[in-house]
Amino acid sequence: MLKKIIIVSCLFVSINLQAQNADDLIGRLINENSWFELEQELKDIPSDSVSPFVWQLATAMTHHYFNRPDSACAAFSDLLNRYPQELGNQTMNIIVLLSTELARTGNYNDAAGLIQNLCEQLAALGMDSTQLAPFRMQVQQYRALSTCTPVCQPLHKAGEYHIPMIIENNNGQHSIEMEGSINGKEGRLLFDTGAGGNMITPDLAEKYGLRFLDTDITVGGFGGMKQGGYAVADTLRIGGMTWINVPFAVVDIMTGHEEADRIAEDIQLPPVIGLPVMFSMQEIQLDFTNSEIFVPATPTPSPLYANNLLRTETEGLQLKTTDGNGRTLYFHFDTGTYFTFMQPSWYARYQNEVDAAGVPDSLRMAGIGGVSITRTYRLPEMEFRIGNGTATVDSVNINTGIDLHTGEMKSTAFSDSTEDGILGLDALEKFSKVIINLKDMYMDAVPYSGKL
Repeated sequence: MLKKIIIVSCLFVSINLQAQNADDLIGRLINENSWFELEQELKDIPSDSVSPFVWQLATAMTHHYFNRPDSACAAFSDLLNRYPQELGNQTMNIIVLLSTELARTGNYNDAAGLIQNLCEQLAALGMDSTQLAPFRMQVQQYRALSTCTPVCQPLHKAGEYHIPMIIENNNGQHSIEMEGSINGKEGRLLFDTGAGGNMITPDLAEKYGLRFLDTDITVGGFGGMKQGGYAVADTLRIGGMTWINVPFAVVDIMTGHEEADRIAEDIQLPPVIGLPVMFSMQEIQLDFTNSEIFVPATPTPSPLYANNLLRTETEGLQLKTTDGNGRTLYFHFDTGTYFTFMQPSWYARYQNEVDAAGVPDSLRMAGIGGVSITRTYRLPEMEFRIGNGTATVDSVNINTGIDLHTGEMKSTAFSDSTEDGILGLDALEKFSKVIINLKDMYMDAVPYSGKL
């Protein structure tokens, strides 16, 4: 799955947030990265009860995480222009976030110029080349993408689109595939909400005739990080929908692990369609009853009380939900992963409960960068709520994070400490239809007829 190399975390712990009680509350939510709660709080309290700087900062951050790039650009620019003293040493983080939003809106040259200027200032302050390298790589990527704008531009007219959904069975694990074409060459495409960008293997990039850009990229997956390249498809077609200038990360998915690589060769991973294309669609409905992907002409108004989906710093999707006991859960939402499983951070909180009810097992994960084999417990079932729908998933693995052979804690490219688990395709298949609305950032699920 494609992940950005620059990840900003713990952005505002050093900002001095002092004022009224509302300022203290808003400041705490920002410092704790409680974006869902912050979004709701801004709807519930009057703006004049919060100091102007804190309100502007909170507004900018919610626009960033809830996929409002145009308004986020304006909000971050306003912060930099009006509140330089209040931002203090956090100015760099705001500049990085603004560059991200400029790139999301297709203004790659402006994004590159912003980071280039930041690099020059940091170098003048004595930052060494190793620390500057990720920023310089980001500049290089933005400059390369600026040569092929408009990036991922749709050619199709606005309207309803029905795309046959192919449920592919690979060694007992399902994936969602679609018929489509790249540069006029027909083939299967993988629908993957866990991919922050589109991805393709080097041999398929050559087969489909992609144009390589003069830049490198670092991608991450379950196994770690790996270097790759960037290439652009002149056209991408899915059903009746067509886009031009569609970037793909070109990555060799071989891990060096004999069994994992043999399975990968047998499966032959098709080109992966990730979030950039899905954001262009605005809403995707996975209709399991009729085996189709439906894109409505107009996004469906949210039936939920609050947003339950956000866009993470690693360009993924995070779903806020609850379990059968009403406990809040934060999932990395990934249709490219079949089995839903819980992460070590969740296990650490509920270890006694899991140890008593779970059966010892192991979890084998192969992905970009390598293979991970960890100790797990298998719970007979877990209940999850997705929007207004509830699903019971059988046999859920609880990842302890402990390497099966060495007994040591094993880190991955995914943020184990910030998300409770990975919500996979097996949970979605419990429903008749799942609505993924990327305009208003919510996800809802419709049970099969006769089920509550």
